[in-house]
Amino acid sequence: MHHKIVALDAWYVPIPPDLLNLPPPCAYELKGCEKQLISNDDIHEAVRDATIIALTHTRLDASTLSAAITPNLRLIVAIASGTDSIDKEQCKKRGIMVLNSPGTNADSVANHIMAMYFACRRRLLMMQKTVLRTDEWVKHGTITTLMNSKNNDAPISCNEEIIGLIGYGAIGRRVAQLCRALGMTVLIASRKGAVSDAVPTVDKQKMVGTEADDARTPFVEVLRRSSVLVLCLPRNLETLNLISHDEFQMMSRRTIMINVSRGGIVDELALIQALKGGMIDGCATDVFLREPSGAGDHWKEGDSPILRLNQAEAEEMNLLVTPHVAWYSRATIDGYLQTFKQNVEDWCAGKARNIVV
Repeated sequence: MHHKIVALDAWYVPIPPDLLNLPPPCAYELKGCEKQLISNDDIHEAVRDATIIALTHTRLDASTLSAAITPNLRLIVAIASGTDSIDKEQCKKRGIMVLNSPGTNADSVANHIMAMYFACRRRLLMMQKTVLRTDEWVKHGTITTLMNSKNNDAPISCNEEIIGLIGYGAIGRRVAQLCRALGMTVLIASRKGAVSDAVPTVDKQKMVGTEADDARTPFVEVLRRSSVLVLCLPRNLETLNLISHDEFQMMSRRTIMINVSRGGIVDELALIQALKGGMIDGCATDVFLREPSGAGDHWKEGDSPILRLNQAEAEEMNLLVTPHVAWYSRATIDGYLQTFKQNVEDWCAGKARNIVV
């Protein structure tokens, strides 16, 4: 069979035209979209004859996946671990297989998480701005108090930290490994609402934190005990607004929250209120409900409310933002391409792997 492969996000992750080596009698032609397609009309036009679609984050809704628009479509390959941009129910109805690329970005995202942690806990951006833009250091001899928490406590060190992981896939496991190496205690959250959440909690301080201990801790207990909360889980109907007003009230005032999962898992308005009210000590996020989103002076109605804040407000709240770049590294790109290659070649050979639908 001669496959027509459309790479919707070739502008984002370019695919070499000679990457694939399909088993005979399969052959292919690859069409890469060199700029982002925004409107459904443009997306429909691009994929109309496709038998295989590759994408990273372009949205494929039910209309795009209808037989009228994509009559020949048989396979969708996500060059990413997340597949929330794909209407999977429509794929199930039509028998379109969906594959993803799990774990390929784990090391890069874990590195980004650790960078965010240190930047927030030790207020590194505030330190740089104060040194470069003011004479506070010269005037006072020290500016260590600017590193204090909102409770005016000195920053705690790694061996005092309790890391709560919400999501324990490849990224969560890599973060756990790094944190344990730094002497941190690691808690792995069970699913929110699991029966174990109703069980009275006990002090497990001496029972957790070792590499061999991957036991789950009740979700509510993780919120209450963690000094750092890391979100690295997929977005779906169960995880939308997983962290909102009630959850922030359970957290410690010294908690730093780090979100590298997806926008919508944290209630953004509730987050702003928690930061302004000092309910948590800070937050670092790489993801937003709307992406891309205007920010600061470029913010428009409908953009992420987090990014409506100006630089001074963000500094006051100890809020660090990055534009969905945690995944980005040479190793991730190489891994994405190799996994895409393997996914398509194996599917053509009747040995599909990394199946989502």
